[in-house]
Amino acid sequence: MSGLLDEVLTAHGGLDRWRAVTALTAHGGFGGVLRSRFPGNRMANVTVRVQLAKQHAVFHGFPQQDQQAVFDQGDVRIETRDGELINARRNARAAFAGLGALRRNFRWDALDAAYFAGYAWWNYLATPLLLTRAGVTVSEGDTWSEAGEQWRRLEVSFPADIHTHSQRQTYYVDAAGLIRRHDYVAQPIGRWARAAHYCNDHRHFAGLLVPTHRRVRPRGPSGRSLPNPILVALDIDQIEIET
Repeated sequence: MSGLLDEVLTAHGGLDRWRAVTALTAHGGFGGVLRSRFPGNRMANVTVRVQLAKQHAVFHGFPQQDQQAVFDQGDVRIETRDGELINARRNARAAFAGLGALRRNFRWDALDAAYFAGYAWWNYLATPLLLTRAGVTVSEGDTWSEAGEQWRRLEVSFPADIHTHSQRQTYYVDAAGLIRRHDYVAQPIGRWARAAHYCNDHRHFAGLLVPTHRRVRPRGPSGRSLPNPILVALDIDQIEIET
């Protein structure tokens, strides 16, 4: 395990505390350009429960208030609040490729949204514990200068069995050990979808330190982020911890 990753885990609450958590439920808001692709109520208000031991997320009240969207290890489904199946899709990532990619450049159905939001929120809320999973390789890269600070970088490769934006990603760490930026390519959107995801306003929730203000911006060829448009805006109001 990278020495820098050890620092990151300690700064965010400690590995033992993260391993003691079975699930997180986050409440907040979702905005930005990407939200226009979401159908129904567009997930303006988010309540999502993620399990940490496996890739599983449930969005309550999406795509309609009396429904829920479930991401389950790459499969997705829409259910009633009581769990009655409405629609489902196996291997949902495959639907973003081939002929289906053209439609998804303009609009998504509820199952598309459930897949993208499901793996994305699971990744975000499971970090930094996610970086300790079997098959994930982590190394320390070169330092990076931004906003008058020197940020260290974790270069991460994910195995094929983890649903995530792209196989290779970079996490930027400040002097306090906090993840402040996260670079990836959102491949279900397109190989051109190079993103810089900023993480700020870290708050304590039952012993975990979690960023509550997230903004995703386009990333230029030099690696510098562009000020506009805001692709994704996530604001977390509260997190409930299950152990």
